[in-house]
Amino acid sequence: MNLKILKYTALVVFALLWLPGFSPNVARWLAQKGFVKDEYRYGDLYRFSNLAQFRVPNQQCVPAPVKVTSPNTALYLIGDSFTEPARMTAADFKTGTFQRFFIGDTSFIKLDRTKKNILIIETVERHFRERFAQPYTNLVTGKPSTRQAARKMLLNARDVFWYSTERHEAVLFSSDFFLKIKEWKAGLNETFFNRTDSHVVLSADKKRIFFEMDARPDGITSSFDRVSDSEISRLVENVNRTYDFYKKNGFDEVYLSIAPNKSSVLGKDLGNYNRLIERVQQHPGLKAPYFDIYTPFSSSKKMLYDVGDTHWNCEGKQIWLDAVNDKL
Repeated sequence: MNLKILKYTALVVFALLWLPGFSPNVARWLAQKGFVKDEYRYGDLYRFSNLAQFRVPNQQCVPAPVKVTSPNTALYLIGDSFTEPARMTAADFKTGTFQRFFIGDTSFIKLDRTKKNILIIETVERHFRERFAQPYTNLVTGKPSTRQAARKMLLNARDVFWYSTERHEAVLFSSDFFLKIKEWKAGLNETFFNRTDSHVVLSADKKRIFFEMDARPDGITSSFDRVSDSEISRLVENVNRTYDFYKKNGFDEVYLSIAPNKSSVLGKDLGNYNRLIERVQQHPGLKAPYFDIYTPFSSSKKMLYDVGDTHWNCEGKQIWLDAVNDKL
């Protein structure tokens, strides 16, 4: 009898340990309730590298009170991780309504024609060349077809139930105890073998850490990859066609926003920056208005990114929010 109880107890325990790896929602709930540690609390780059010098808690931003001064304006945002819900909400904007969509998804909306409809397309710099290799038209005004609706349901179901080994390991081994062990290993590799995790690149003085995708010497995501003038012109043309598409589909204003790579601002010792953002924004043929974030970031003497993360810190985020709200 005792053996039977032991077997069932073990089954329940292992099922509970397995469940967070199978369900993103369960893993998220456990983190919110404090049962497990947030794997990104020290930043995504620290999460990859486990280098102790970058174990600095990400800034927890205290929302500044924003008064709604444009109640008849509806703001739509297509964005990536810089503007995800954990970082920004409707309370950050002066508009009456706010909706945000992930830039990698195809989403469907119905515009309220009685309001002023504004669209912001925000993308991190490292993915700009990929995303505007053709016009970006993933946000669709109107109802999805039956086939599109079915595909959306399948994707939503996948978000609820899909197994991830990486997420599972993070839930089980993200405590400070296990992180210390990982730090010892990472420190030994970096000190004696000059080797770090393949996802990160260190500055020459090893005081700053960057994401390998944009800090590598070359490649379409790199800040240091050569970009020809003809490619810049093609990118600008596709931005213009994107701008025209959304203007014709009911948006009163359409803005472009390119979030600078951390390596573009702080990694100048890694190579010759290709000045992608400046060349796009200053191109004489660009029709779409834009929020210039690169100029204040590159000229500031302050640290505007979290120490162990690819994303901007609270002050950096506020620069972007101020630029948007000033326009609104």
